[in-house]
Amino acid sequence: MLILLLVLLLAGLAGFGYWAYSQGYLKGIFNLGSDNTTSASTGVKDTTPPTISNVEVSSKAIKEVGILWKTDKPSSTQVEWGPFGSFGNKTEMQDDPVSGASIGAVTHGVKITGLTGDTKYQYRVLSHTDGSVDAVSATYDFTTPAE
Repeated sequence: MLILLLVLLLAGLAGFGYWAYSQGYLKGIFNLGSDNTTSASTGVKDTTPPTISNVEVSSKAIKEVGILWKTDKPSSTQVEWGPFGSFGNKTEMQDDPVSGASIGAVTHGVKITGLTGDTKYQYRVLSHTDGSVDAVSATYDFTTPAE
């Protein structure tokens, strides 16, 4: 009975570990630098832009907002934003496969800070693979809560 419980515990931990890694939560711990399933490992750059989907505001506060989205293949993470009617700000690029420090991500999240309360902003998300031009989402907007 004790052996059965131990086997079930190990299977559960392995399943959780696989899920956490596939969602990118363990990326910083393992920092593998290369994914042998991507074209980068063969030296051939992926020149097809990723497909962006599920763009949404995940959280909203007076002076900050969280933006989430998904891509169909590992790619970089960046948001371009500004007051409604203009852009002009970009978040720092993360998960950039061009740099070689990351293979990219398929689940992306960015926090934009320094916003003003009760203000309408617009944003769009940008992602690219190791050889593609940026894929750019449609333009979305949000309004921060009043102070």
